[in-house]
Amino acid sequence: MSRPAGVRYPFEPLAAQARTETIETLAVRIGVSRRTVHRWAIHGVPAEQADRAAIAVGSHPACLWPEHWNQAYLEPSSAGFP
Repeated sequence: MSRPAGVRYPFEPLAAQARTETIETLAVRIGVSRRTVHRWAIHGVPAEQADRAAIAVGSHPACLWPEHWNQAYLEPSSAGFP
């Protein structure tokens, strides 16, 4: 059974901010598995994990994904918030 698709942010800004050489290095830095980072690279970073990932690479989600992050607060129902 697959999970419902939620809001996801592009992976590229996170990877660029991290400036790491490998997926494994990025995974260790964020505290997730390599498989998770591979999923993010393909499908995007889930909104639920964006803050944790951004902070782990020394940024804030609003800096990495300004158009996406701000939109989530302008239209709460579209981001899956009640």
